[in-house]
Amino acid sequence: MPKVISILYILFSFQIQSREESFVNGIEELPIITNMENMPESLIFFDTNKGRFVQSKIIGDQGIGKIKDFYDNILPNLGWEKIDKNKFSRKSELMEIRYYKNNKNSVAEFNIKPK
Repeated sequence: MPKVISILYILFSFQIQSREESFVNGIEELPIITNMENMPESLIFFDTNKGRFVQSKIIGDQGIGKIKDFYDNILPNLGWEKIDKNKFSRKSELMEIRYYKNNKNSVAEFNIKPK
C-alpha cells in the first residue's frame, strides 16, 4: 500500500507543477500560450494600497504574431478590454504587453499597473 501512495503523490506533484506552469508568473489567471514558458527571474511584483504592479515575461519558439493573436483573443474573455494596440484595461488596472525577439526566441512581457 505505501508504494501506491508514493506513486499517487508523485503523479499529484506533477499535476500541480504542470498546472502552475500553465499560467504567467504573478498573473495567476493569465494562461501561457503553447511552446512558451515563464522566465522566473523576470517577475517583479509590488502590491500597494493603490493596486498591484506586475512585470512578468514568457519566452519560447512561438511566433510573435501567434502570441499577439492569442492574447488579443483570450484577454477579453478574462475581463480585459482592449483600449489601444497591446494595451488593455480591467476594473482598476491597466496592462501593456510588449512582444520582441531574443535571439531565436520570442518574448512577451506583461506589465500591469493601477489606473
